[in-house]
Amino acid sequence: MFCALPVRTVQRLPGIVVHGRVALELLGVGSLRAGAGKARIALGPHPVLAGYPGKRRADDASEPVYARAIALEVEGLRVLIASIDTLLIPGALEEEVMRRARLPPLTCLLLAATHTHSGPGGAWDSAIAGWLGAGPFDGAQRDAIAQAAADALVEAIATLGPAELLVAREEWPDGPARARSAGPVDSQLVALRVRRPSGDDIATLIDYPMHPTTVPRSSRRLSGDWPAKVSAALEGPPVLVVQGASGNASWDRRADVAAAVAKEAQELLRKAEPVRHIQIGCQARFVALPPPQASPAIPWLFRRAFANAVAIVRQPSAIETRLRVGPLTLVGVPGEPVGEIGRRMHPDVIVGLADGYAGYIETPNRWAEGEGEASRTWFGPGLAQVLGLWSGQ
Repeated sequence: MFCALPVRTVQRLPGIVVHGRVALELLGVGSLRAGAGKARIALGPHPVLAGYPGKRRADDASEPVYARAIALEVEGLRVLIASIDTLLIPGALEEEVMRRARLPPLTCLLLAATHTHSGPGGAWDSAIAGWLGAGPFDGAQRDAIAQAAADALVEAIATLGPAELLVAREEWPDGPARARSAGPVDSQLVALRVRRPSGDDIATLIDYPMHPTTVPRSSRRLSGDWPAKVSAALEGPPVLVVQGASGNASWDRRADVAAAVAKEAQELLRKAEPVRHIQIGCQARFVALPPPQASPAIPWLFRRAFANAVAIVRQPSAIETRLRVGPLTLVGVPGEPVGEIGRRMHPDVIVGLADGYAGYIETPNRWAEGEGEASRTWFGPGLAQVLGLWSGQ
């Protein structure tokens, strides 16, 4: 019956509060203040791993994994950006982070996963999501992840002080990202840095779309993968690494991808000119997700079972957070958009795996043909349009 009859879910508009947050639109102009924080995720000796189907626990948990945060403020308008060394951000995890950091619903927050496939999981209270790759739910581990993110955010707010902003970006066709399926990768590398007027760095944000799967799937070693290596190479002050439109982006097996990204980002930022008086804007909107729909890439016999499984796992609403930071607009996307979507969004910059998870996001035409990442999508050909990432053909 599960494979033949649809699971009925209630289609409803998003509520007033989603993931502990409310919809908002704010804008401020003035002198910049900034702060940053970093906290290690406190895990046991054999934490649940996320990244691949089944039940996986680490045999080696010696590598530290972190949550990091940046706070930016202009004339009382505050925006928060945080990253966690984990696979994805279930809505309930974001809500728990908000609660532990004592952030009110009107908070402007972009909370993103680095998307490491060898990091701590167990944060999604769903047996199906756990088996599909999020890792079996572990309440204590979910709390540890949330507490680290909350601690990083609290530290970032506590250290707010006068700052200046540097932003740099480039098309990097010779970078290590490689397409793993039909369609182009988004080769854009974006870097943001805040520093004190004295020249001391406060924090850095790097956005580059490339799946963090350099640690072998067979490994049981806890790791933040290449994003963590980039952070380690450039820290001192916190370095947040987030995913762009990485849905179809793998990596060059011949390259030291972390070293390449760290070096290129540092070179970009050396050329950037600092500004102290900037505009900051925040828009958070709620989106009612469409019904689950299996793509033509899924064999016909299994399409109903696939859609029913998604119906059980799905969150009815998604949050899309747009941050304007000086000349840069960051668009938080609760999923994994492919490179062509990222390219279409230019000059806006996608931050994938942010504020929830709605699966992969393929272009409508490739979805209809069952190409690219269509087999990994959950919500049919219109999800990119619903999220405001695609218009026209």
